[in-house]
Amino acid sequence: MLKRLVWLMLALISSTSHALISYQLSHKNIAAKLDDEALHSFSLSNMQQLASGKTLSSADQLAQMLSQRLLAAEARRLYPPEALHPASRIAFARDIAIEDRLASSLRAIYGKELEKAVQALPGGTLKSLYIEENTLSATQQEVVFGPAKQINLEYSLKPEQINRAKEITLVRYQLTTKGSLTLYDIYHRQNVQGRIELYAKNQEYLNQQIQIAFANLFIIDWASKQFGAQAVNDYRRSLKDQEDAEALMKIYGIGDQHDVSDYLNQLAKKTSPAEIADYYRKHKNEFKRIAKVKARHIRVNNEALAKTLILQLKLGEDFAAIARQHSIASDAEKGGDLGWITHQGALNWVEQIAFSQTDISQAFRSPVGPDEKATWEIIKVEQRVEDYQAADSESVRYAASAQIALQKSRAQFKRLLDQQWENAKIEINPSIGKIKLNLK
Repeated sequence: MLKRLVWLMLALISSTSHALISYQLSHKNIAAKLDDEALHSFSLSNMQQLASGKTLSSADQLAQMLSQRLLAAEARRLYPPEALHPASRIAFARDIAIEDRLASSLRAIYGKELEKAVQALPGGTLKSLYIEENTLSATQQEVVFGPAKQINLEYSLKPEQINRAKEITLVRYQLTTKGSLTLYDIYHRQNVQGRIELYAKNQEYLNQQIQIAFANLFIIDWASKQFGAQAVNDYRRSLKDQEDAEALMKIYGIGDQHDVSDYLNQLAKKTSPAEIADYYRKHKNEFKRIAKVKARHIRVNNEALAKTLILQLKLGEDFAAIARQHSIASDAEKGGDLGWITHQGALNWVEQIAFSQTDISQAFRSPVGPDEKATWEIIKVEQRVEDYQAADSESVRYAASAQIALQKSRAQFKRLLDQQWENAKIEINPSIGKIKLNLK
């Protein structure tokens, strides 16, 4: 959702003062042309339906897709595929991930129509489209994956094993054209968990993967016959554009703030003390902290009693009086008075909880082992005093430099998008409406 909002924001605020935009496109199946390349209405409709949260208007969705197409092309120019989509043992091959996403999205949107198409087949099954189905023999398995008892440190086929896997046909089929699925096709579809199953000679898993692979082929073939191969290819490209453009966003540290960005980290390291001081002066409220709290506590030796006391306290009973009556702590006679706790040095666990409370806490179990006798603490904060983190503190330097880096990165990313829009030639189908590329 966050990335979607970022894309819309970027599309809306991008400067297009030099972009050539016209609304004369008349082909009903084409939503827009970008530098004479078509963006199909099929792609636009599908992307709208798949969008999470509130659906964008056709014009806003199109603006987002045009931005993604421009940036994806620039991303591919600037970075190799392995930089945009780093390899991972648990990830699937890039081409497989795109095809799976294409098929699954088509299934999600056109599920009822696809179900009718399958029911219309002989026997109501996809297997009726098989010309030939071969069972993988034990010898073939061993030739490709090695002996059954062999210990593998890497589940990756060597070139000679790949060639053998390509020679083993598992299924020959008839869709719009004839085709086949080889053992390598199924192997290539797997991440490391799937490859482990193939190496383990799991025939049931192999059969399941054949069915999934063929179902995807059927879905894409059906869509190509219904909407045209060009429309499906454009939709595939739109999905790839989205992922490549979002990969570029990730490099710039834009979007999901949990993503690690080396680019942002480098910008943060280059932040000057003067920039940090200026940021602190303009955003001082971001560095507010609790300087000290005045608190009381009650310590009891069972959770049930703690919950009963909390209920009494919430009904208005005096905290100090309850502490004197029930607390087993040494300060019970003082009404559980902890005095002023200042935010400096190492705080014990009770003091740390006090800093996180605003009134009466829940019951907190003491951090002891499972076989040790536990106690439960109830804490009431009576006063809180706020101040600001020191301007020259490490916490201010870290937080300020991170925000400054993010501001710089967003500005650079926007300039990059502006540059793409600047010389773009765009034709819009007037049925879409005016795309809003500049709020000014």
